[in-house]
Amino acid sequence: MQINTLSTAAGNKPDKANEDLACHFTHADGTLDVLMFDGASSVSDRHYLDAELGDPAWFVQQFALALQQTATPAQTQADCIMLALQTLCTQHSSLLQAAAMPAYAWPVAALSWLRVQANGEECSLYALGDCKSFLLDAQGKANNLDPYENPQEGILKTAIEELTQEGLDEQARWARLLPMLRERRVAQNNSPQPSILCLHPQGRFAAREYRFSLAAKERLLMMTDGFYRLVDSYHLYDDQSLMQACATRGMEVMMQELRMHEAGKAGGMTVKKADDATVTMLSPGE
Repeated sequence: MQINTLSTAAGNKPDKANEDLACHFTHADGTLDVLMFDGASSVSDRHYLDAELGDPAWFVQQFALALQQTATPAQTQADCIMLALQTLCTQHSSLLQAAAMPAYAWPVAALSWLRVQANGEECSLYALGDCKSFLLDAQGKANNLDPYENPQEGILKTAIEELTQEGLDEQARWARLLPMLRERRVAQNNSPQPSILCLHPQGRFAAREYRFSLAAKERLLMMTDGFYRLVDSYHLYDDQSLMQACATRGMEVMMQELRMHEAGKAGGMTVKKADDATVTMLSPGE
């Protein structure tokens, strides 16, 4: 199994913490776990858990470590998620208790977790939030493995359009949107069935789970919504052409195109002009 990953912080700024994370690890029996995280940008005016790295990046990195320490192929992915959260909270109990964070400041993240069984063909996908996963078959057809549309995005887009029509710049739009964004973050953290990864879930996660097979000549691509802006925000590609371009032109070329396009824009129908962007491609090989 060949795995290639590319991740850059918003605007390719080396001094900015990247709140995305992609990683993978293989178990003793050959089972492969591939993880894609997108830490949600903080809506707080300060970071409580890591002032330098930032709370979203701290959360995804610490959770990934806890999952790698505790996950086993014998457990379901849903059970592994809960155990990893318990481990993280135990390992960092003093920090979390001392933080005294308001509910809107608790970090959340999107997560897509691909598990490939030792035979290299049987796969399962566990998804929270809006990372994207596609299968590019041997004929070059792209299949959306997790056709999820975040209902909040439509609400947010409408609000941004209205503020843009008022002539507000990116900073002014953010200030006007902040109360709504904080209210949403509180709801996510207090949900009895959270649809996004959070530190203190009030019940089992409402994850989307899928099973499928991966043939030798197929490719599987996972990405955060920052990279997927090439499709849904900038309309430079559709799903089919983006997957094919990643496979033929290479992820580096596509990332460069994304950043060049963002650099030439003055802002748009998103809260942020640029976002962290991450893409992973898996190729089983012949």
